[in-house]
Amino acid sequence: MYSKDDMILWSMVSSMVINIGKIEVLAFSSNYLFKIFKKSSEMGINLFTSSYSEKIEIINMLKDGSEKEKLKVFFGDFQMIRNLKLQLLEEKKIIEKKQIKISTYYCPDYPKKLREVKTPPYVLYYKGVLPKDKELKTAISIVGTRYPEDLSVVQFTEEIVEYLKKSVEYNVSGLAKGCDFIGHQITLKKGLKNIAVLGQGLGGEVYPSENKMLAEEIIEKKGAIISEIPPSLGVKGVYLLRRNRIQVYLAEEVFVLESGKKGGTITTIKNAFEEQKKVYIRNLKRNYSIFNLKNIKKVTFISNSSDMEYIKILTGKPHTLFTFEYS
Repeated sequence: MYSKDDMILWSMVSSMVINIGKIEVLAFSSNYLFKIFKKSSEMGINLFTSSYSEKIEIINMLKDGSEKEKLKVFFGDFQMIRNLKLQLLEEKKIIEKKQIKISTYYCPDYPKKLREVKTPPYVLYYKGVLPKDKELKTAISIVGTRYPEDLSVVQFTEEIVEYLKKSVEYNVSGLAKGCDFIGHQITLKKGLKNIAVLGQGLGGEVYPSENKMLAEEIIEKKGAIISEIPPSLGVKGVYLLRRNRIQVYLAEEVFVLESGKKGGTITTIKNAFEEQKKVYIRNLKRNYSIFNLKNIKKVTFISNSSDMEYIKILTGKPHTLFTFEYS
């Protein structure tokens, strides 16, 4: 089994970014990387300390392709691994200085929901209180565009949260402007705990900066801000997109307040459908563009909390996805 320091190394590797033209992408496929992590762990081979032949033995278990060759080059470069370990020392200094807590894939307090998915975080860096598994059984995720156009979005969110507050303990969202902010703010006001999943390391200033006080309130009220990104790294577009899957993994139901044809909300919806999560979408005309997305054939639109009662009666199943339309 990998040590806590080794797990931080894995989080560093999984967060490495390269430029393809003007676009930043992850250096390694998350799926391939996690496969060799799991296989090496099962075989008792530490890819950061083992011999070259042992590393190649593990990587050769992957299907042939460019990803396999990239991983051979990386893990076979002992100078690269040495540099990574030097950076680990810097990360640990930041962790201590900023009082950042960590829970790795092998820690008892690591959420069970994350351990069961295809590409879980190697490490959760967090501030505040990490939720217990039983507290996440009813968790919701309120998400949406950074720039909602409909002025009644706050009233709608207040009604939905008021309806849910007796049966829900946590809201999981991304601390972004707009709908995320509204969801965090209203659920806090109604007495729910919050988890804010960030697309940056926790060693720097919270992004966006105007939500710094909100992040502090989440922590003060027994919630947490979390990230899979090593503390020294700043916000990046690719990290923001990656964090959306964690929001979905930790929640049972996803509430989309407002969305466009593109953006992080669409990624979140796709992740939710892949994980067979219940998705409620606010019944706005502009949200009907979601029907045009590939692989999303059925969605549940709601106009108010009473619609959720009808949905439960009609489906009788927690993960049945269907279209609920209005005249």
